Amino acid sequence: MAEQTVETIKMVEKALSVLDVLRTERGRLGLNEIAKRCSIIPSTTYRILKTLELDGWVFQCSDDRYIAGEKLSFVIEKNNLFLALKDVAAFTMNAYTAKYGKAMNLIVRDGRTCYVLQQSRTKNLVDYVPPLYAALPFHACAGGKILLAEQPILIVEKLLETKELFAMTPNTITDPEVFWRELRQVAKQGYAFDNRESSENGSCIAVPVRNNEGDTIASLSFSGIMGVEDPQTLVPLVPVLHEAAKEISHNLYRCWKEDPT
Repeated sequence: MAEQTVETIKMVEKALSVLDVLRTERGRLGLNEIAKRCSIIPSTTYRILKTLELDGWVFQCSDDRYIAGEKLSFVIEKNNLFLALKDVAAFTMNAYTAKYGKAMNLIVRDGRTCYVLQQSRTKNLVDYVPPLYAALPFHACAGGKILLAEQPILIVEKLLETKELFAMTPNTITDPEVFWRELRQVAKQGYAFDNRESSENGSCIAVPVRNNEGDTIASLSFSGIMGVEDPQTLVPLVPVLHEAAKEISHNLYRCWKEDPT
């Protein structure tokens, strides 16, 4: 029994050394690099990583390298959260764009800026969406409204103090009071429109992407939809977007258990 206890403790120590390497690393690490840094043979390192991955302590990216997972770093290390989010969202977004023929944008907030973290493009010659990593105005895009709608009032007020609600089209909301009403409506209904507010003939519709505690971590939209006169005609896309957002969340927080019901 004592020998088993000693062996168990040694395995725990090895697992902790793996976690410590991933915690302090600012990028992705492959299996062999982790094994080398921890002085653990690759086969043991592999078993440790797979055990930690199942419980959300580490996250394996699509290139098979690893980063610290949601239990260890997603809350305090935004870079890791965004890296994993960008990685898992690509598969879902490409599939939904192929199925519905509409470009998609995944938008995140980093301080006072929101930008396109991931996107899927159609095969059209022109699909009227901003480029990857483009910064977007909170007040004139559906994704920006989603990212602000459930934030504490103080945070939104501070943000609006530093951001001019400038007009991009005749439809852009430039009155702070009107914008506040828009955010309250978005929070109530669970989706947001860009009703020709960022471009004169383009519209989009967005929903939240949430973490495993229900907080909004990103917005997901069908974007670059041209010639929409009434944004309500886009509402049938809301269940599709919610379905895609839920899939992204589930794939990101892999430690979630399947709902037995």
